[in-house]
Amino acid sequence: MSLSSPVSPRDLALKEKRFQSVEDSEAAYNIMVRRLNEVYKYNRRDHDRLTEDVAGVGVLLTIEAHTSDDTLTAAESGSIHTNLGASGTITLTLPSSPPVGTYFYFCIEVAFMLRIEPGDGVAIIDTIGAFPGRYKYLTSRGATYGVVFDGSNWAVFNKYASWQEE
Repeated sequence: MSLSSPVSPRDLALKEKRFQSVEDSEAAYNIMVRRLNEVYKYNRRDHDRLTEDVAGVGVLLTIEAHTSDDTLTAAESGSIHTNLGASGTITLTLPSSPPVGTYFYFCIEVAFMLRIEPGDGVAIIDTIGAFPGRYKYLTSRGATYGVVFDGSNWAVFNKYASWQEE
């Protein structure tokens, strides 16, 4: 990013010049003050713009540790769901008819089965297949899975480990 400075070489030369009168000195001083104020405005504007540009970078993800079955809602889109603390198999049901683009991440943190249920008449589409109503599951710690709703089914956009289907 290249920003043009409002201070010209002529203005910088004013600092070096020896002035003949008090009026010349005051005029040069006033020019420099105006130019410095412009520089401040430029820097302030750029600071504000850059601050706005990076404001979303530090967004924190919501992580929910499930210890029992749960039905997710579209309002939870973008969150991570784990089975941390579970003492057995849990089933997480995806929302029915969510807005297009609704997405979830899943991560297995304890060696119990985590099942992802797509709901009636809807499929989770990945390399295993696309059979409506069948859930995906896995018990391997560290396995991850990400799904996004495309308007008719759940499409997998991130998968680590070999998830299985009912």
